[in-house]
Amino acid sequence: MPEVTDGFDVAREMGEAAKAVMDRLMADYATLSKDEVRELEDLAWDLQSQAARIRTLAVGALLAEAQTSVEAINRETRRARKAIRDIAKVRQAIAIGAALLTVASAIATKNPAGLKPAFDALKDTLKEPAKALGKTIVKKVTG
Repeated sequence: MPEVTDGFDVAREMGEAAKAVMDRLMADYATLSKDEVRELEDLAWDLQSQAARIRTLAVGALLAEAQTSVEAINRETRRARKAIRDIAKVRQAIAIGAALLTVASAIATKNPAGLKPAFDALKDTLKEPAKALGKTIVKKVTG
């Protein structure tokens, strides 16, 4: 059963994801359009805001009701953070950040009915960049 303090773990992971979005923005700033800059800035601030809200919530009961574990959320949040940092296409980074924000929003608004679909959507969003990264690695190894 999730504990009340599990919200701190989820909030920390969401905060780190917000930092990854901002790092991506800073790293690619010179090559981004104004719209992409605005989208990444908004995502970073929104994720940070939701992380702060999650910190103040007792999310254990919410996660139990949504049948989603803290470990699974944290694992996928770490995958999203890594994908935002590593994928080549900024549009994919924005899509991943938006999917992550939907998860954070469901938690922050105590919406167990919305958490499971948001979490599943995040996992689906992460599949495509993972496939592309795998193809790139195979191509480098096989020449």
